[in-house]
Amino acid sequence: MPRFGMVIDLRKCLGCQTCTVACCIENSVMTTENWHVVMDMIEGEFPAIHRRFYPRPCQHCKNAPCVEVCPTGASHKTEDGRVLVDYQDCIGCRYCITACPYEARVFNWKKPEKPLTENPAVPVRPRGITEKCTFCTHRIDAANKEAQAIGSDTPEGVVPACVAECIGKARYFGDLDDPNSVVSHLIATRGHKRLLEEKGTDPSVIYLL
Repeated sequence: MPRFGMVIDLRKCLGCQTCTVACCIENSVMTTENWHVVMDMIEGEFPAIHRRFYPRPCQHCKNAPCVEVCPTGASHKTEDGRVLVDYQDCIGCRYCITACPYEARVFNWKKPEKPLTENPAVPVRPRGITEKCTFCTHRIDAANKEAQAIGSDTPEGVVPACVAECIGKARYFGDLDDPNSVVSHLIATRGHKRLLEEKGTDPSVIYLL
């Protein structure tokens, strides 16, 4: 069983927000906040400072605090490492939003309406539930059903929309447990970091420095 994760090359990220737009279009996002944001960060100490863009999808943590606090089990992990929300079981308590150290979850305050770019594969969620990045789970599930390749290892591999549409080619998706995958090779050969590693969440999104 694979453990899916994403690698983002900070040297290549342009801060263009194409990933944010692609996520909204692909996932019929109708909340007042985005599932995916790009954080504009200044690092170092003056005068040795530099600017970096940190794209921040859900980190799909191995030790996910949001899953631990969910009272209904709506927030759950799949066998391949994705952290998902069962919208039918979500009661809108927002415990998961409080528990997530990455602020990667949003609450749907809006009444369902037809978005400008509705994707039939991802219906608009009902009002009063928590939403988040799913690694475009509908794409992965369809690929599994059709026995298609998943990941950046081949040009035909199925990947999340943010990976497919990245202008700077800064994003990669694949099996973190496969030592021969593109994502594993990048992690093994480049300096890298995870956000808020001290929290012990073990994120599945890794940033190349």
